[in-house]
Amino acid sequence: MAVRAVLFLALCLIYVATSEYVNRKFCPNVDQSKCSIHSVKLDPCADGPGFCLMRREKPYRLSFDFTPRFQADKLQLSLSSDDNHRGNFSTVIMPAHDACDHQMCPLEDYVRTTYDVDFVFVKKVYGKFPIQMKLWNELNKSEACCFTFIVKTLK
Repeated sequence: MAVRAVLFLALCLIYVATSEYVNRKFCPNVDQSKCSIHSVKLDPCADGPGFCLMRREKPYRLSFDFTPRFQADKLQLSLSSDDNHRGNFSTVIMPAHDACDHQMCPLEDYVRTTYDVDFVFVKKVYGKFPIQMKLWNELNKSEACCFTFIVKTLK
């Protein structure tokens, strides 16, 4: 029994030390019942899961595993940040655009899927702040998956 406990603890420590998964929260202004987010991964993210250290003009891949509770033939996706900490997510990282460029459409109701988005962070902002990822049905904006996670940028 003690061997199992030690092995379990060792596996947990290895997972945390090599994890690129990030802690995320649902967006407060989006209906959480429309989407289940299973995991969010930012690559690279050596400092995860509490926050990711991002560098300007470097490529990143955001992968999220989710189950939508809506169906959509046309999807929109955006990435924005709240680097001024006002809750408005006004700094655009990736403007709203056709999400089917990244993922096969249509999105099916109750079908678990993984979505990958490649982006480059180019804005000159410094410090620790949240980034918001939002994916929504172009024909019904109330049907959306949305989450935030914390990043840090250096001078």
